[in-house]
Amino acid sequence: MFLFGIIISKGLFSGEVESIIITLLALGTLIGICVYKKSLKILALFLATFVLGVGFFFIGIATNKVKSYDGVVSVVGRVSDDFEESDYYYTVILDNVKIEGEASKNISATFSKGANEIKIGDFVSFESEVVTLPLFSLGGLNSSFYRAGVGYSTEASTSDIVVTNGYMTIDEVARQSIKTLLYQNMSENNASIAYAVLFGDQNGISYQTQSAYRDSGIIHIITVSGFNVAFLIAIIYSFLNKCRVNQKVSFIITVMIIIIYAYFCSFAPSVLRASVMGIVIMLSELTGRRYDPLNALGLSGIIILLFSPLTAFDVGFLMSVACVCGIVFLNPLFTALLKKFIPKKFAQYISVSMSAQLAILPFLASFSSNLNLLNSIVNLFVVPIFVLIFPYLFIVSFVCLLLPSLSFLLVPVEWGLVVCKVLATIFASTSLQVGLSPWNITTSAVFFVTLFLASTLFMISGMVKLEISSGLIFMLVSLVGLFTLTDRLNSGIIYLNSYGEQCILMKSSEGHTLAIGDCYITERALAKYKLEGIDFYLSFDSIDDRDISRLEEYNIAYYICLDGDDFQEGLTIVPTNREVEAGSFRFAYIEIEEGVLGTAVQFDDFSVFVASGLEKDYNNDYISSVINDLSCELVIEETSSLASENYISISSQKNNVTDYNYIDNGNMLITKKDKLIVASID
Repeated sequence: MFLFGIIISKGLFSGEVESIIITLLALGTLIGICVYKKSLKILALFLATFVLGVGFFFIGIATNKVKSYDGVVSVVGRVSDDFEESDYYYTVILDNVKIEGEASKNISATFSKGANEIKIGDFVSFESEVVTLPLFSLGGLNSSFYRAGVGYSTEASTSDIVVTNGYMTIDEVARQSIKTLLYQNMSENNASIAYAVLFGDQNGISYQTQSAYRDSGIIHIITVSGFNVAFLIAIIYSFLNKCRVNQKVSFIITVMIIIIYAYFCSFAPSVLRASVMGIVIMLSELTGRRYDPLNALGLSGIIILLFSPLTAFDVGFLMSVACVCGIVFLNPLFTALLKKFIPKKFAQYISVSMSAQLAILPFLASFSSNLNLLNSIVNLFVVPIFVLIFPYLFIVSFVCLLLPSLSFLLVPVEWGLVVCKVLATIFASTSLQVGLSPWNITTSAVFFVTLFLASTLFMISGMVKLEISSGLIFMLVSLVGLFTLTDRLNSGIIYLNSYGEQCILMKSSEGHTLAIGDCYITERALAKYKLEGIDFYLSFDSIDDRDISRLEEYNIAYYICLDGDDFQEGLTIVPTNREVEAGSFRFAYIEIEEGVLGTAVQFDDFSVFVASGLEKDYNNDYISSVINDLSCELVIEETSSLASENYISISSQKNNVTDYNYIDNGNMLITKKDKLIVASID
């Protein structure tokens, strides 16, 4: 109820009809059951908890509000170990931030490489514009930045910053020391996997590897979760018991080590959930009381949400909760069924995998992932290997932290990870996969109710349970089909702006997709509007291998640009001021003396001009001339005639319904209705 109160509040108080109906149905059903059972105290407790959840939603929003700054401001911050370096940029998160001398939220910063170099722990000071980041975009929480306490983004050159020596925190020193040892003794790809397994940071893993693990259904082994914590508890508790240490002392020592490990993992929600449940298991043994996984899960969830309410919208946290629920609800049923055909141990092992995979189905759908029907089989091969790899990796990594000369002991981990990668690649290539499209909240709610009613916790006769479950499954399938058809975008323009970067997606009625630009939420938008990929990607610059590697997650068929290596497969170089056809799109790069002004695109009934960002004094005059000559009815431009140079204006030549800007109105879906342009804010 606490979780439900937080989650439903966002839609409830923004007037979403779907959220209002779900709330009325849920509370109405609860009140009816409790009144029928005369459980008024339980009803009062449930309702009070729900109201508390609603209150904590607004507390979470209020505590994460950030101050807006106009123009150039002075920034001082420390470079944390959320740090990526490429050939041209540093992408970092600054903590201990002060903006205009005031303590502030963390900042996501991109520094183009110049005269100065930066490293983890350095303090940097510079002047730049800072963009306020929204907590939510396209209906979802910006989880990674919420976890990291990030409230702003900014860009600067290292030539324009002042760098002073700072310090690294204890957890950063430990993580970076282990990371160095891993990269020295393994291939780059396997070292990044090993680091992700230990600490949950997947930034270094290549897209191809992540895709192989995800499509084969074993992505869970490269995430920090309950398995890591369970191993810690098992090995520490067992060792202390063999040393005949007092049980209470063993409990205290184990809890301290778990907390330290959670600290090293930056207190990720999934790790916190597993840690609290692990502590409850030890407490149950210590006090001689029966362990109940659902009560332990509820306790861990309440503790996490009390301190971080908006974690209720974090997909990683929700998947962790759903995974445990799925195992509790479905594991007994699947085990009872499978042990009739295979040995009990295998039945138990496969049923756990099936239960967990089924429970996270709505979240896989939210990423438009595939459901691998061979998931249980690949886990049957990979998990036993990983059960051997992880304990060895964990122990050797921390031993090598103290004794670096023993780092050669990490080499066997490389062998195990190579085997896992081979198996993942083989199973990821199977055609036995079902493509998933995002579900809405109603479909997800029906799904989880169905899981509960099918479980042994819902104690009614088998035939009645079968009838109810069958009805709900039919309703679920119907809802999935209905919303898959109705939510699909037929024709229109999706405008996205996230952290100062913009992306324009265009979908034609013939099913082709064209993209200009890229931003943090592009993948989420593709999933939401059920776009399977991008057919044509237009760039105002050259495209090289680095760009293609960065964009490959979008399954782009053709790259179109003005300059680049024309021998690259799928890359087309086109001249300026000449109309070109790309599928159902017609476009032309418009060049003036000062450079490329933008591109004019025509498809279906749309005629749109997208400016390239050439926003100097001459920009508005040239754009006005071009759009009149080409009869462009929609303009997406960056203009200096407004209050800020980086202000994006979307305007229409026919009417004013799309006269919006991303700072005030967020992301937009632009469609046509009765030949009029209509923009809906998302």
